[in-house]
Amino acid sequence: MTIAKELRGYFLSHRTITNELINKIDKEHYNYRPTETSMSAQKLVLHMLTSFYSITSAAAKQQPKQLHDATATDLNLSELAKTYTEETLTLLDSISDEGFSEIIDLSDTMGMKLPAKAVIHAAIDHEINHKGNLFIYVREMGHTDLPMFVFKG
Repeated sequence: MTIAKELRGYFLSHRTITNELINKIDKEHYNYRPTETSMSAQKLVLHMLTSFYSITSAAAKQQPKQLHDATATDLNLSELAKTYTEETLTLLDSISDEGFSEIIDLSDTMGMKLPAKAVIHAAIDHEINHKGNLFIYVREMGHTDLPMFVFKG
């Protein structure tokens, strides 16, 4: 099994659940914040999607494409989740096994240099952290039928 295929499976075990949670957020809840200092649901989702995609772009040594209009007021978070997931998978698949050993300089954004594989693992850890936040948001929006933390499909 290639490293890309291994990481793809691990990524999807978490992103599938993230996307299920995003699909539960109705447009009238996009501005929901559980506390005054919290990000809005929309901002949290966009942060999760764009961060993972940008970090994966760096690991693939590519410039990230602009996948949505940051000034748009009529965003569909479910559609964006699908788009960002597909584009992230394309990037992961573009990295060779040797490429995952190459050092990626993230000094400007993360303050470190890591092999591309470790960069992807850091992105997954970041998503796991925020996915926990998203569970709380969705539960406080009134949803009680929530998925397990990790997809085992």
